[in-house]
Amino acid sequence: RGRSFNFLAMAVLGISALRNANCDSSIETIVVPENGYISINPPLTRRRIGSHSTRTTHPNFLSRLESLLRDTGFHVKFVNPYQFKTKGEMLAECVDQDAIRKAVPLSVSCSHWHREHKQCGHCVPCLIRRASVFHAGFTQDAPYKTKRLRDLIKEKDTRDDLQAVQTAIIRLKQSDNYRSWLRSSGPIPQEKDIREKLESTIKRGLAEVELFLQADKSS
Repeated sequence: RGRSFNFLAMAVLGISALRNANCDSSIETIVVPENGYISINPPLTRRRIGSHSTRTTHPNFLSRLESLLRDTGFHVKFVNPYQFKTKGEMLAECVDQDAIRKAVPLSVSCSHWHREHKQCGHCVPCLIRRASVFHAGFTQDAPYKTKRLRDLIKEKDTRDDLQAVQTAIIRLKQSDNYRSWLRSSGPIPQEKDIREKLESTIKRGLAEVELFLQADKSS
């Protein structure tokens, strides 16, 4: 998507300026701190295979962008240190737990936040976020427009993302074909160990959401 591409472009310009100011050609690393599940962003349903879901931190996209930039004279390397971590694992394993617990209620993940300046609570980014907060055991989070998801299934205008997640959970439980699901989001690295790590990451990421939905249903 354009916004994500603009963020990467600004980072490229910034590191180029830093390299020139220091006359140091070894300055090339741009850190892209995205959790592995959203980085891959596997399509929850068949109709989400295309542009419905953004994948601008997908390993294949970043690799191809590196090549494009190299051809135009920009020598950079994109590095995602959390490629094999779920969002919940990132929160739980953060070294400064006091800081992250204070930051979470002040942060925004929602894809519809700009409409009412309040996170909806039911879009895919919100579902991943809420599942990660639940996984980490945090008790404080930002307020959501939709608090109880179990009642959302009756709302035709807002239940699409929740149903898509539920459909993916059921489908993957029946087939257990996470490898095929991983590939459906785009080309992946050829190295076997990397493919297996990516597969494990999206499996754990979806499991976080499933556990959160189960807790919401029983609350």
